[in-house]
Amino acid sequence: MMGFYLSYLLAPFLLAGVIAAQAHGTHVLARTQQPSSCADTYTPTTFAVKGVAYVKLLTWHFTTVPNSTQLAFEVVNAANGISTGCSLQNVEIDGQWGDDTKYWYSCDDRNLTVDEKEYLVKTSAHIIWDDWKLTVNQTWDCGGESAVRHISSATLAPTCQEYQSDFQYVNDCQAPDLEAAATTQELDTGY
Repeated sequence: MMGFYLSYLLAPFLLAGVIAAQAHGTHVLARTQQPSSCADTYTPTTFAVKGVAYVKLLTWHFTTVPNSTQLAFEVVNAANGISTGCSLQNVEIDGQWGDDTKYWYSCDDRNLTVDEKEYLVKTSAHIIWDDWKLTVNQTWDCGGESAVRHISSATLAPTCQEYQSDFQYVNDCQAPDLEAAATTQELDTGY
């Protein structure tokens, strides 16, 4: 009987691990296109957000298992062809959820190759959990005196299933893929 309880309790963690693995590149995230010049990456663009999965886990009677929320997804920037994974997580500690209202989560870094040179592309994401409002920010320096930032916001429309037992509550959600317009900003790098 103990094996059943352990597997039942660990199922959400295993699911969260699968979601994180999907978002963090365990499968191959393909580049959608290769820019021919740095100027191509400055054009207006869109972000595609794919494979959105969310899990909220609340437990009772187990102090070693923290209450947590996790949102994982893939994001693709149409201007530079970069595809990367993001995993946003909040944990309750000593009865208090972390205040992440102004926190930007780092996504996986990728490299952009233009004219046989590689440039680091940094992606971050912000979520307003109660409103399902997701904002994605991607920044890179393409070999000049300025950097490019693309930023986009969209509201997710998840479908959720809730499960509850004497030991835990699980809210498991999926949201449909979406595409959102991004604004382009040129940043002075200070060279």
